[in-house]
Amino acid sequence: MKKMLLILWASAICLFVGVSCSSSASLPGTDEEHAYDALQRAADWNEIVQRYQQSPPQSLACRKVAQLAMFHLGRAGREAVYECLSDSHDVLTTETAALMMSDVYMQLGFVAMAQRAAFEGMVNVLDVKRNERALRRLTETALVMGQYELALKYISIVEDNFSSSEWVQTMRPMAMNPELIMQHPVFGKLRVEYEKQKDQFFL
Repeated sequence: MKKMLLILWASAICLFVGVSCSSSASLPGTDEEHAYDALQRAADWNEIVQRYQQSPPQSLACRKVAQLAMFHLGRAGREAVYECLSDSHDVLTTETAALMMSDVYMQLGFVAMAQRAAFEGMVNVLDVKRNERALRRLTETALVMGQYELALKYISIVEDNFSSSEWVQTMRPMAMNPELIMQHPVFGKLRVEYEKQKDQFFL
């Protein structure tokens, strides 16, 4: 898990939108979470840290994002990474929190955790129109983890329900020709990290 991977994914996450099956993520999210989520997706680490220092957030997910931001800015060491990985069940309190944490885990190279958090964010949402972000993340993690048939199923759902032709044209070839994954600037590096750590346990 290298800082270069963190920076690489942070710069790429905007291009691709960046084991619990309980009902914890049924709520859409708080205003606080929506604000931190938008800042994280924009990789505005300075603003996240500034907000955190001015008024520590109530949301555990927001506090995890602040830890990640401090790590990005070099204001915290590896202990910030470990803090991001702790309380991985308790942090998924809303749909937004789950998707925020999926982004955090993906940036840190913990692909299986990112997949589980994304599924948690989607599982209780009845309106498929709100599921595009989770479906995209589930596709990405399935590709990295070698779950190609699953990736194709997610791609088909996105294609049938959203205007995502460019995204589909990027993802489907990798699902059908897995050798292309290693050529992808983000997914190739994530595959290497995933195969090294085999993070099968939801901490």
